[in-house]
Amino acid sequence: MKGIKDSCANAGAVSLSILIPVFNVESYLSELLDTLLPDLPALTEVIFYDDFSSDNSLAVIRQYQQSYPDINIRVLCGQKNLGITRVRQCLLKASYAEYIWFIDSDDRVERQAVEQIRAILNQHHPDVVLFDYDVFVDGTGKVKHHEHLSITPTNTLLHQRSGELYRLAIMDGKHYFWNKVFRRTLVTDMCHFTIPAYEDIANTPTVLNQCQTYFYYPQILVHYRIWPDSIVQKMSLKQAYGIEAYLTQANYADSVVGDKKCCAYLLYKAHLYYLRLCRKLTKMDLSDEERAAILLLAKQLYARKSLSTCATVSLLIHTGMWSKAAKLMLKSSLARLSDK
Repeated sequence: MKGIKDSCANAGAVSLSILIPVFNVESYLSELLDTLLPDLPALTEVIFYDDFSSDNSLAVIRQYQQSYPDINIRVLCGQKNLGITRVRQCLLKASYAEYIWFIDSDDRVERQAVEQIRAILNQHHPDVVLFDYDVFVDGTGKVKHHEHLSITPTNTLLHQRSGELYRLAIMDGKHYFWNKVFRRTLVTDMCHFTIPAYEDIANTPTVLNQCQTYFYYPQILVHYRIWPDSIVQKMSLKQAYGIEAYLTQANYADSVVGDKKCCAYLLYKAHLYYLRLCRKLTKMDLSDEERAAILLLAKQLYARKSLSTCATVSLLIHTGMWSKAAKLMLKSSLARLSDK
């Protein structure tokens, strides 16, 4: 298309790269780009990776690229579908900026979000900026809940001394990429883009543990969309990789962080995730072949756990998580009864 460029001559001067994986989100892209692109601050670029979409996602991006010729927009196009993890890796490799922000292409952002983030980066230069978000249901506009981080004080540069960000990501479940802006080198050094799905759980807490400084901005900047065909909602082989993600972090919590409570909690999550997945499989409208394949992969990944259910219950009790120990015992007993 005339007037469109997919590279920027002054890319080396860019200090923030906004990285957006795209796959079959034609109906959602305009909502995101109508608030993201206008008034985008200088020295900021947006890099898209279209993961071989079968809809008109790429055409939508091209239209916006033509409408905003003065904005640094780059578009990478896959020749086959790679999946979200490898796409994020490709986007990361394409950036040379000091900071990166992964945004999901089906979500919405506040119009002044980038400007507010840039002001924090310019003034404080933290390793990571964290901010709040809310969750809404697609098609209804109904907000399910607002997520505020348990970090104090706010709006100031903080120094991490005892792994508090790692514990926040694990114990509070705040392990997402998209409500954090990271110093790029930390992500490139610490992320392993090998897991096909649930890469946030497998990687984000690890990166957070390496951050020496951080800044919490207590404002909702991202609106996370729940929709039926997302990886998290749609039953497929990718669902099983949630088990691997939790087990990967449990090993890191034990061997690197040395946090027994986080390790116990992650093993607890892996056990429950496996039990719930097995139960959901019995209720889903799947072919026998699909159900068998997902169950086989889930069992293979679950077999990699370092502790049995009983040993995990013991560790939960030892680290003071009595209610979770009781819940795991109950769910495990119910699963054994249903198998008989």
